[in-house]
Amino acid sequence: MTVLVLVSIFVVLMLIGMPIAFAIGIASAIAAMSMDVMTNMTIVRRMIFGINSFPLLAVIFFVFTGVIMANGGVAGRLVRLAEVIVGRLPGGLGQINVMSSMLFGGVSGSAVADVSSIGRMMIEAMEKDGYTRRFATSLTLASATMGPIIPPSISMILYAYIAGSVSVGGLLLAGLTPGLMIGGGLLLVAYVHGRLYHNTRTPPLSTREKLWRVVDGGLGMMTLVIILGGITSGVFTATEAGAIAAVYALFLTMVIYREVKVKDLPGLMWESICTTAVVLFLIATTSIFTFILTYENVPQWISENILHLTDNRYLVLLIINILLLVTGLFIDLTPALIMLVPILLPLAEAMGIDLIHLGVIMVVNLTFGLITPPVGTALFVGCRIARISMVELVRPLMPMLGIMFVVLMIITYFPATFMWAPRMFGFAP
Repeated sequence: MTVLVLVSIFVVLMLIGMPIAFAIGIASAIAAMSMDVMTNMTIVRRMIFGINSFPLLAVIFFVFTGVIMANGGVAGRLVRLAEVIVGRLPGGLGQINVMSSMLFGGVSGSAVADVSSIGRMMIEAMEKDGYTRRFATSLTLASATMGPIIPPSISMILYAYIAGSVSVGGLLLAGLTPGLMIGGGLLLVAYVHGRLYHNTRTPPLSTREKLWRVVDGGLGMMTLVIILGGITSGVFTATEAGAIAAVYALFLTMVIYREVKVKDLPGLMWESICTTAVVLFLIATTSIFTFILTYENVPQWISENILHLTDNRYLVLLIINILLLVTGLFIDLTPALIMLVPILLPLAEAMGIDLIHLGVIMVVNLTFGLITPPVGTALFVGCRIARISMVELVRPLMPMLGIMFVVLMIITYFPATFMWAPRMFGFAP
C-alpha cells in the first residue's frame, strides 16, 4: 500500500509538471506518514544523512572545474586543437565539431555544458560553411552525449556513491572506451556526410601554428591527465582529484589564459552552487524514496520476479536496457540514476553482473534521454541556441542515435571492450 501511494503521487506530480526533486520529496514524505518507522524527524535525518558524505565533495569540485573551464576560454582553444587533428579530413567542420566535444567532455563532464560552449561556436560556423542547421545541431547534440561518459564524469561519480562499493577510478577508466567509440562513430558520420554532400576541408595551417594550438589546447586537457593519472596511480582519491583539478582550472584560466578575472569569480561560484544544489537536493529527497522502496523490499521483489521470468543473462541485460531507455525518455539522467541504481543493484548482483559494467550501461543508456524529447535537457539547449524546432531534428538525429545504440549493445554484451582499462589498474577483477 505504501509503495502504491508513493508511486501514484509521484506520477501525478510529474504529470502536472512539478520539478522532479519536489515530486520525489513530496511523494516520499506523504508515503512515509503511513509507515510506523518514519517520523518527521526521521525524514529530515534521512535527507541530511543522504548528502553528508565526503565522496560527494568530488561532485562539487568537478562541477566547479567544469564551470571555470566552460567560461575560461578553454572551449575555443579545444576547437582550434581539434582543427589541427581532424580539420583536413572530408567534412572538416563536422569532424572538428565531434572532436571538440570529445576533448571538451574530458574537461566538463556535462552534456549541457558541451552544447552551450561548443554549440554556440560550431553550429553557426557550420551553417556559414554550407551545412544545414538541422545537421549541424544534430551532430552537436549527439557529440555532447560523450560529456557524461568520458572522464571526469559526474554521473559516474554519482553512481559510485549510490552503489557504495564501486571504485570511482574504475568507473572513470571504464567510461573512456565507450566515449571514444561513440566519438569514432560520429566522426565516421561527419566523414560520410562530407564525402556525399559537403566535401570541404579547413585551410592548411603552418607548422608553427599547429604547434602553438597543440600546446595551447593541451594545457586544458591536462585536467583529464591530472584526474586520471592521480587516481590510477593512487596519489590521491577522486575527491582530492576534484579539488586539485579545480585549483588547476583557476590557475589556467586566471594566470595562463587570463580569461577569468577576480570580479568574475562570484558569478562563476554562484553558477556552480546552483548546479550542485540541484544535485544534492535530488540526492536528499531520493534518499527517502529509496529507503521506502528498500524497507518494502521492492528491489528484491523486482529481482525475484525478473529471475522467475528468465534466468538468461542476455535477456536480463536486454530488460535492464529497455527499462533504462524508457525511463530516460521521461526522467533526466541524474534523477534517473539516483532512483534506479538501488533498484537494479540486487538484480545485477544476483546475475553476477560486475557493478562497474552495470554503471557504464546505465550512464551510456540514460544519455539517450538527454537528446530525445520530451525532457531532453541538452536537446532544449541546442534548439534554443540554433533557433530550431525539435521536429526538424528527428531525421538527422536518427543515424547518430543508431550509432549510439550499436555502442550500447557492444558494451552491454561484450564488456571486455572497456573493462580492460579498470582491470589493468587493479580496479576490477
